[in-house]
Amino acid sequence: MRIWKNLLSALSALCLAAAVQAQGFPSKQISIVAPYPPGGATDLYARSLANGLAELGQATVVENRAGASGMIGAEHASRQPADGHTLLIGASSMFSVLPLLSDRMKNVYQNIQPVSLLGFNPSYVVVPADLPVNTVQELVAYLKANPGKFGYASAGKGTSQHVFMELFKQRAGVDVFPVQYKGSGPMVIDLIAGRTVMAIEQGPAVLTHIKSGKLKALAVTTAKRSQALPAVPTLAETVLPGFEAVTWFAVYAPAGTPKAALDKLVPQIAKTMASTEVKERLHAVGVEPTASTPDEVAKRQAAETAMWKDVIARSKISLED
Repeated sequence: MRIWKNLLSALSALCLAAAVQAQGFPSKQISIVAPYPPGGATDLYARSLANGLAELGQATVVENRAGASGMIGAEHASRQPADGHTLLIGASSMFSVLPLLSDRMKNVYQNIQPVSLLGFNPSYVVVPADLPVNTVQELVAYLKANPGKFGYASAGKGTSQHVFMELFKQRAGVDVFPVQYKGSGPMVIDLIAGRTVMAIEQGPAVLTHIKSGKLKALAVTTAKRSQALPAVPTLAETVLPGFEAVTWFAVYAPAGTPKAALDKLVPQIAKTMASTEVKERLHAVGVEPTASTPDEVAKRQAAETAMWKDVIARSKISLED
């Protein structure tokens, strides 16, 4: 009985200490974990958010911890003290796809909690500049004439680039195999060089290359055309009626982060994403910034998990391949 009382006393002391610390939040440096290499959308969001959170009075740094489709960085963030000083930024696939594929990520997800949405990213069907196609219709015909001969670029197993392409393959009836990279930066370099035939990639990673002529954008995956490239048709307008796939980004924190810390983080994130500077920076690469409550993140994650479960089953996606 005495042991249980001692344990309860210790737990109470820990909870009290966390609550006291959260009242003075932030009391030390804030770390934003970006689980992909620099150069992609995650990194762009992380650095935009870091500038805003620094207004809370403490230095804010971005830690790029890439690998295993984002799981290395996610695991690291989930193991940090739940005091609000460590945050995890990730794309929707990390939270709505990877837990379906990996017990490792399922465990991570049980040890983190949502904080806020950050934005929505349109993705583009892109091909190397010298590929002899100029429309989605021509691309589909080209792939059907060469079944199994070409690889498409993916930012890692279970990422949005991966599952969006598998949905495209199912709907278009084409045979093209995945070539996996550790993030958008390296995959785009190889795509430009023609080492892969195509990708479905988010605006921040490819818009500059599209505008410079190094890549050709054949379609956008959103229901409406992108403001950044209004001349590019949607996939739904071309050969895949009803096709819609959007990547959203969100902030999570270690599970158990005190409400007092969240009460400072959530409004500051909203202020940051609504700032003119951040909106202009993100709009320039076709991103629509936003913010939300933790509950709104959780609801969106649950809805997309149900959607991607079917795609994963049909394509037999596995992290062990």
